[in-house]
Amino acid sequence: MYSNEISSPGRHQCLQYLKTLRKFQNDGLYTVYLGETHISENLITGDISYGVANPKSQSGGLTLIHAGGLRGWVPWQYRVFFQSQELWTSPKTTGANEEAFKELCQVLRKSYGKCTVVIRPKQWVTSPGLKHRNPTDDLSEIPPQEPEVIQNAPSLTIQMTNISCCPKIARCYGHELFCFPPSYPHLSPLESAWSSLKWAIINNRKDFTVTAFPKINDYKCIHLKALIENGIEGVTPYKWKTSFSRVKKWENHYLYSQA
Repeated sequence: MYSNEISSPGRHQCLQYLKTLRKFQNDGLYTVYLGETHISENLITGDISYGVANPKSQSGGLTLIHAGGLRGWVPWQYRVFFQSQELWTSPKTTGANEEAFKELCQVLRKSYGKCTVVIRPKQWVTSPGLKHRNPTDDLSEIPPQEPEVIQNAPSLTIQMTNISCCPKIARCYGHELFCFPPSYPHLSPLESAWSSLKWAIINNRKDFTVTAFPKINDYKCIHLKALIENGIEGVTPYKWKTSFSRVKKWENHYLYSQA
């Protein structure tokens, strides 16, 4: 049985986060959640044998970086990385790493005005030993729990900008960069968005797969970019609102049950 109350060690941090976030929202700042998710190779191909044989391996697959708010995905050129290298951007490649975050801040200011950009702690630096959740988990509905770590897991390759520069860059555009409590992923609607995106990949990958050589049945090509884009488009504004509603219920529970 899960406890719905805030655990003592994180109680103050969580309440402080919620109160500060509500203050920013009351001041008219639009809330945007910026994050990343790992899309494993077996999730894309449907070959579960590798995942069964190597359950702790994260060496294959992609890392997708995107952002969204109550109105849906941010109209930004999301990033996709493949084993430390940027695979593609949509629709073009930018130069230096910091330019990507500056570009995001520009898009936010133009589209929504001043924003609160919520990220995981240490989101933009290499994070050894970080466990990636099961793609079928909808973390927006899972109560708080202590984060688990897999030993010797590969590092994420999220080096788009230096963490020390992020707040300064954000404030240059009138935004606030803000971290949510690391033990409470269900306070981010992005977790539900990642779950929907991965289910879309699982359910629709056959529509984006073709046999490269008709006489060789086991050699197939996957239109990977189209498959990812289809998954992103499947997370509709309605789904964002539903996820935000669940997050809001958790926030209200924590704020008012601790009064």
